[in-house]
Amino acid sequence: MSPQEMRQTLIAKTISVIANEGLDKTTTKAITQGTGINEAYIYRCFAHKEDLLTKAFETLDEELVRKAMQHISVMYMSELEYELRCRVFFEAVWKFLLGNKDKCLAFVRYYYSPYFAKYSAFEHKKRYSPLVEKFSEAFIEEANAWMLLNHILNVMLDFAVKVFSEAVENNDDTTEHVFRLVYYSIRPYLKRNNQEN
Repeated sequence: MSPQEMRQTLIAKTISVIANEGLDKTTTKAITQGTGINEAYIYRCFAHKEDLLTKAFETLDEELVRKAMQHISVMYMSELEYELRCRVFFEAVWKFLLGNKDKCLAFVRYYYSPYFAKYSAFEHKKRYSPLVEKFSEAFIEEANAWMLLNHILNVMLDFAVKVFSEAVENNDDTTEHVFRLVYYSIRPYLKRNNQEN
């Protein structure tokens, strides 16, 4: 196994352990179990365990940004009503979250942990800046696009976890409910022409 393959294996296993066991139980032993990789190799590939956790989150974060950016063009389709554009964009990201349970749960567990604030918050904000820039064009000047997108992400993650725990059903009604929570919370900040379209 090459060093790059080893890194990827350790990151993938870290994501799985975080998702299924939680951060507290994400030990080096749990990460390497079943991989055929000795625990000592973690420290050859990463500066320390926290570095591995950070890289695992970074992998998830980059994938989510890529998914969002793949669908951003719909927001510029002026022939569609603005609410419909938002709905199409929302549904693409929502389906991605629900279709990747382990990745979503690992993301949530890290995102709401002290590790995020200490090791990842600054890079996370930089990573999302292209998305914030794209959405800023839709909002009134005094709106804080970063806070609005952060709110949207938090609502979606919260409900995705509720779906995974079966607190709410994974059906069209839930999708509609979550979309309406998101859309109507940002609607007051949209430029007037976007509200009317």
